[in-house]
Amino acid sequence: MVQVRVRHAEQLERIFSQSKKEANIVLWRAINSAAIAARTRASVEIRKKYVIKAADVKRRIKIKSANATQLVAEIRASGPVTPLMKFDVSPKFPEIMKVRARVLRENSKEVIQTGFVTRVRKNGFVNVFTRVGTSRYPIRGLYGPSVAQMMGKNEIIESIQARAQEMLDNRLEHEIKRFLYGGV
Repeated sequence: MVQVRVRHAEQLERIFSQSKKEANIVLWRAINSAAIAARTRASVEIRKKYVIKAADVKRRIKIKSANATQLVAEIRASGPVTPLMKFDVSPKFPEIMKVRARVLRENSKEVIQTGFVTRVRKNGFVNVFTRVGTSRYPIRGLYGPSVAQMMGKNEIIESIQARAQEMLDNRLEHEIKRFLYGGV
């Protein structure tokens, strides 16, 4: 869980002592900017460690924005485990060759001895599969970690929290100056 605190609350109270509504507007704008920056940092940090596209990461990270009455933003990663095809796999299309894959950037591609790439007829889903037994069917898909699992690593959370705090402080300062020196 990532938590970010407003560091200069007393200063805000003094500046906006006459107008609580404007204080809330300044706060929710800064909080939402910090939430967007945190999602971006999460994507960057995940892609430093895992071989996955930014779009595949951002699709699974949702932001519940703050508003003037609810001064809390929520960043939540959810969803199922990620198909192995979303990582670094070759071949990308069904072919007769050994399947090689890697999930972590620090690793090299490893051969999946009984793996094969195929398209499921019902929905067109392409993934790496293996056979469950010695017969042709059933087959099972291979998957990597979910985005929530990737984002849950301590070093990634710490980086997200630091970026969110930095952005909140910067945006609060900017929004206060904007309010004091030029229209909200």
